[in-house]
Amino acid sequence: MEKDKYFFSDHSRREFLGAVPLLCGGLAMLNVSGHTDAKEVKAGVPRVKIPERSIFMRLPESALYGITVDEKIEITLNDVIKVHGYCVGGGTFSFRAAEEAFKLMYGNELPVRHKVKVQTSHHCCQAAALGYITGARRDYGAYHSQGNLILLPVEDKKIVFTDIPGGKSVTLRPLFNPHDTFEPLFKRAKKEPGFAPEVSKVMNEKIDEYLNAPVEKIFIVES
Repeated sequence: MEKDKYFFSDHSRREFLGAVPLLCGGLAMLNVSGHTDAKEVKAGVPRVKIPERSIFMRLPESALYGITVDEKIEITLNDVIKVHGYCVGGGTFSFRAAEEAFKLMYGNELPVRHKVKVQTSHHCCQAAALGYITGARRDYGAYHSQGNLILLPVEDKKIVFTDIPGGKSVTLRPLFNPHDTFEPLFKRAKKEPGFAPEVSKVMNEKIDEYLNAPVEKIFIVES
């Protein structure tokens, strides 16, 4: 397979896929807040507002082993953003992708975490966020068959969610890639710190767009 601009080798690809479940496990232990302390925000940089938005799933093992009181678990947007730290656009985009796919696949039922296979041509923070939300993983854990996270070639331009037990799939074809918006902004802000407020402004605008725009403005949906 031809090397793409996001990953430089099969080895680095495997390292990424192996790291996702470790990120997921660690982040699940954090005491997460949906708000940023204003004192922690650099002077002159507008605060990036992370809306309170959640995806609910089932995790029977969590209740079975006494980790939670029941099998229903909540995954917040703020949880997902923490996967990559600052890639708010990519994390939010993946969150919306999961929301839309789950509506079509499960209706009013809750998806079961670790029972969803994800194939995505959107890499980096977006793939990590999808891995965190679904629990999808590859070559890791006691039950390798429970979920899968597969990186597709960038040119495929699609995200495929599959319910592993039932086989039902939904394909989302993104109409754009947040990476194309944010990569140049991040690079410029690192060279010119004074540009950071503009990055924060765009983050706030794109968070709202990715979460609230009509689905047809973001994805072509195939089910």
